[in-house]
Amino acid sequence: MRTQLTLFLAAASLLSLASQARAQTTEARNLATDTLQPANAKYHFPVSRLGTAGGKQLYVFITNVSERGNGLEFTWRNPLVLPRPKPVFITSEQLQWVELSGKYYEPVRLPGESAHGLALRLLVGPRVEVFDVATPKKGVPVPLPVPGAVLVPVVWTGAFGDKYNHAWYLRRPGATTMTAVPEGKKFAPFLADYLADSPEVAAAIRAGAEGHRYANVPQLLDAYNHSAQEAGH
Repeated sequence: MRTQLTLFLAAASLLSLASQARAQTTEARNLATDTLQPANAKYHFPVSRLGTAGGKQLYVFITNVSERGNGLEFTWRNPLVLPRPKPVFITSEQLQWVELSGKYYEPVRLPGESAHGLALRLLVGPRVEVFDVATPKKGVPVPLPVPGAVLVPVVWTGAFGDKYNHAWYLRRPGATTMTAVPEGKKFAPFLADYLADSPEVAAAIRAGAEGHRYANVPQLLDAYNHSAQEAGH
């Protein structure tokens, strides 16, 4: 009887291992992270790319981001799969860029300040890059964590812009730091000077013309960049 029980347990163990192997071979494998995504799509987690200040490129799962904080948290394996992987923290100073779900981000780097937060790049150039750090307006609901659960990271993607407050940052080609766009009374003088090589645009900004205000920075700079391309700059 004991021999039969031993043989039964051994056979069951082999069957379990075989079924696990078959299940793994049917799952889609993410070669970038050398990590298996679960067969159940609801447990899939977006893979991000990080560029470090040292020039390395990492494929990770971002689990926590603070847009105005000093870094982000990630795991090397899918954080929704057991056993849960231990989180790793990387500071904004160590980060050069982040790509998540087709969007490109960089830590905010201002002259004389430590890198912080995570800004979405809205415009690439050619005359100026535009970055955005967005925070929900008062009364706009934000997702709350469920005890014991891991949320897909809530990162600004550029959608629902009218429900967010925006902090715009500009960067000229070849520059290593960004320039913050001030709000209020300082806005028009600053941006008019910044775009002084486009006199008509600068004049409209100083006059506070419709479509030339703080909320219109992405559209303004997009037109500015296109005018450079049309002029062959």
